[in-house]
Amino acid sequence: MFAPGVAVLLGYVLLVGNPWLNRDLTIALSSADSAARLVNVMLSYPSWHVDVDRVGPFVFWFANLRTVLFVALAVAGLNRVSRWVSDTAGGTGRFVTTAGVTTLGAVVAGLASAAAAVALVDPRSAFPYIPPDRPEEFLLSELGVSASFGVLFGLVLGGVVAGQRRAPASEERRVDAPKSLW
Repeated sequence: MFAPGVAVLLGYVLLVGNPWLNRDLTIALSSADSAARLVNVMLSYPSWHVDVDRVGPFVFWFANLRTVLFVALAVAGLNRVSRWVSDTAGGTGRFVTTAGVTTLGAVVAGLASAAAAVALVDPRSAFPYIPPDRPEEFLLSELGVSASFGVLFGLVLGGVVAGQRRAPASEERRVDAPKSLW
């Protein structure tokens, strides 16, 4: 029903992006060095929230919009990978295309949600996330975070998809009548 990798993507977003695990990971990684911050970006990018009072209205709407857009774009792209990559390209073609689709989905989702936030939210109410006099810093920051997550998760997801065996096409599934033993 879904393309390879969609279950991994959805499972990752539902498990790692959930607000309770994400809160614990943020606390655990908050005082660590830069390598742990990279892990924190990887783990917190597809976060979704259920309690607007705990995170505030800006983070609630921004993170949920970014996550929904990312999942929708990534699932739509992953479902088309098999159409874009021929069987002769093999695992390498699926790996590269899956990593690219995932990265593109993350970057478009991040920039679209950041642009919506800059356009629709008063920067004074979104401080410190959007600097009131420099909203372009927020857009560039979101571009960097989205691209980092997209590349890292795209490489992982590309490895998963490239390692899976493709289901045979409908012509290949056709079984010839058994030959007579006589």
